[in-house]
Amino acid sequence: MSSRWAENQSMMARRFFLATIAQAAVCLALAWGLAAVFDAPPPSDRLRLPRAFQFGTLCLIQGSWFLHVSLKNVKMERQTPFRKSLLLALTFAVLFVGIQSYGLWSFVHGTTDFQNPQMNTHGFVFMFTALHAMHFVVAQSVLLWVTLAAFCDRYDHEYYFGVTFATWFWHALGIAWIAILCVFSIAS
Repeated sequence: MSSRWAENQSMMARRFFLATIAQAAVCLALAWGLAAVFDAPPPSDRLRLPRAFQFGTLCLIQGSWFLHVSLKNVKMERQTPFRKSLLLALTFAVLFVGIQSYGLWSFVHGTTDFQNPQMNTHGFVFMFTALHAMHFVVAQSVLLWVTLAAFCDRYDHEYYFGVTFATWFWHALGIAWIAILCVFSIAS
């Protein structure tokens, strides 16, 4: 007997591709919109982390909470709250990436000595933040796949490994981000 997941599995790649493009477009539009509304900070030699990083961190924490709630709901076979929590987590993931992208842009534009990044802390901070952002795009893609699979009835109280993996991947990157913020707060 075939399941809804098995029947829709062939469509998942196409859906994932289109959803990834849409997700990237929303993240870029959000970053550009924030850049248009909030101009770049005045250039400075001093290390200053953009306020966008703080707001992005709030989105990260909220997304982490919704992922935790979704994992709890799928274990209890509450499919509707499970899917709603996943959608909310994905929404906060998109907000996080969009706000962080704007934060990186304002960080670069708020630095006077970015021409020689090997000789200052700005290049180091930018590299760490950009590297973390690349990992977060991967985590966002995992979350997108899990969300699409959830709407194809892939997960239930017996099988929810993908949700567990996405949740713990997100939590690990969140802890890494908070550690990076702490280190850079001390450095500035």
